[in-house]
Amino acid sequence: MNLDDDVTSATVGLLRELITNACVNDGSPDSGQEHRSVATLERFFHGSGLSWEIVEPHPGRTSLVARLAGTDPDAPALLLLGHTDVVPVAPGWQHDPFGAELIDGVVWGRGALDMLHLTASYAAVLRNLAASGTRLRGDLVFAAVADEEAGGRLGARWLVENRPELVAADAVLSESGGVPLSVDGAVLGVTVTVGEKGISTRRLDVSGHPGHASTPWRSSNAVITAAEAVGRIAAHPIAPVVDELWPQYVAALGVEPGLAEALVDPATIDGALDRLGPLAGLAHAVTHTTVSPDVFRGGDAINVIPARAEVELDIRTLPGFSPTTSTSTSPRRSARSPTASGSAGSATTRRRVRRATRSCTARSARRSRPRIRALQPSRSSPPGVPTAATSGSAGSPRTASACSRPAGSTPTSVACCTAPTNGSTSSRSVCSCTRSIAWCGAHSADRSASRTLALLSPASGDAATRRRSGRLRSGRRAAG
Repeated sequence: MNLDDDVTSATVGLLRELITNACVNDGSPDSGQEHRSVATLERFFHGSGLSWEIVEPHPGRTSLVARLAGTDPDAPALLLLGHTDVVPVAPGWQHDPFGAELIDGVVWGRGALDMLHLTASYAAVLRNLAASGTRLRGDLVFAAVADEEAGGRLGARWLVENRPELVAADAVLSESGGVPLSVDGAVLGVTVTVGEKGISTRRLDVSGHPGHASTPWRSSNAVITAAEAVGRIAAHPIAPVVDELWPQYVAALGVEPGLAEALVDPATIDGALDRLGPLAGLAHAVTHTTVSPDVFRGGDAINVIPARAEVELDIRTLPGFSPTTSTSTSPRRSARSPTASGSAGSATTRRRVRRATRSCTARSARRSRPRIRALQPSRSSPPGVPTAATSGSAGSPRTASACSRPAGSTPTSVACCTAPTNGSTSSRSVCSCTRSIAWCGAHSADRSASRTLALLSPASGDAATRRRSGRLRSGRRAAG
């Protein structure tokens, strides 16, 4: 067996064990339990000569960081950043999602692609270098972090804020750093990621009136009202944004001139996206703020009209949003593209988001009016995302006011997504919430800087003070 075969075999074996550990992260603090995969990595590194450190900001939510010192202290350091948690499993799998079956040269399982294959590959390469005595000029750092699937608050983010010295590096390799440009099966190149979209999760709470399901006529059914709201959200047009990077991407695709011209014009890009085939979804995502209703809860019993329903929204904002961002009913070109830090340059990047439906028809006016509470941060929202404190009430129609923001507030302290408080009809409340979504998508909780790039600029401050904010498992550990 040659060296490549040895590393490949080690990678596949480690990948399969990481999959079977089933570190499922549903967004709650006690989920994930990545300590299982950290224990796997400790066994994997044993005897290699590597040293590593383990941190545990919350019981069971552990991350491992190993560093292979280079020969030149002044040479650039490279961080290999992987995560060990995976998202929950939905029905419909052909194979056991945590069985890690190897079939016809393919490993099947939850997380095999996102991103346990890379985490295993990074670990195998690092172990091979350490065991062989090979040293690079600069340090090679490996981090297997927890909680990536829920924003990294207990993983990469915690490390950067509390132990930045562990992950200090000049460059980072991680997942989704670039996307292959493939047209008609031919790979024309690979993109370079210079920023990430921000995350601004919200929860829509709807209240109705319970009753017996045998008499549903003109009832106030929270599920029906929530479904109408979701329909309006899905139909809400969000204007595209064309910055100075997007035309370069289109040029690299090498598409025919007519299509290329349509793709770089904000007025025609939406109609041209389908012609990109498999790249259409990606092209839409990098030119639009997006809103995806992903979780719906409602009702307690099959024979009871539901009095409450919840919808969780995954809102992804484009890099460069700020409190000065304006909204518009028409698409616009941005003034500047994001810089490598994921923020706008010296001039604020303008992001225009189409206002929600300008007129609301009272489609449910004949029903008893349920209440729609304002959009709230999802239970899985990152810290700092504002809460909404107002609810709509039944009564006569009134004009929905735009979301308000305290003067001088920053994107992370903005108080938005407030539904009207007096005399709003059900349908007007839905419209108001839709409008609020558009506003919040542009203005709330700007986390547009890339997580990867954030590691290159750790927060300043007293490390000892930051260290006390989480629990650490003691000491550096040396293998062998």
